[in-house]
Amino acid sequence: MRSAITIMVIALVALIACPCFAGNNPLGYCAVHVKAHNNKQSCGTLPAIAGCADIVTTYTGSDFDAFPVFYDLTEYKGLEYGMTWPAWTYSGAFTNCADLVIGDILNPGDHIAHAWTACQAGPIAMPGWLWLFADGPGQVCIIASTGIGSIAILDCEEGLDNPQYSFCAGVYGATGEDPCDDATEPVTWSAIKELFR
Repeated sequence: MRSAITIMVIALVALIACPCFAGNNPLGYCAVHVKAHNNKQSCGTLPAIAGCADIVTTYTGSDFDAFPVFYDLTEYKGLEYGMTWPAWTYSGAFTNCADLVIGDILNPGDHIAHAWTACQAGPIAMPGWLWLFADGPGQVCIIASTGIGSIAILDCEEGLDNPQYSFCAGVYGATGEDPCDDATEPVTWSAIKELFR
């Protein structure tokens, strides 16, 4: 057990330290999937998402769960990102589904890092969900972590990639972005450099 915890801590430190090695997920994306809040939601009953067409980015209600979804991945062992939304009256409640987590998402701009003890196969990573209550229209987005200054995907060989784009979800009257729209601008400098290789 102690060695498993040590491995997880090393993986998170590698993720946070932002190694300069390119990873196995150069074509990955991330988006926020939204649906009505479910009091019985668990890590064993996460939404079934096989690809971008299954991600719902618009929800008209106010009491909802927001799932960070990383897709078009080859493999992964860690994720680091932040989330933001309008300054609504209530803070959020995040539930982690990874083996180890550093940080928490309660307020807009908070960031979190997840790690798994074993290599996880792609193409989808859904590390948990955020329960929010909107009192006005707005978007919920995955943003760069303040810890490393980017959205990061750690592969099983400790290579690091940034998603090509982060698609926001719209709630309570706001419209979300289409997660299958591949005509978007890259969100990171490494993604921009990849265009010229």
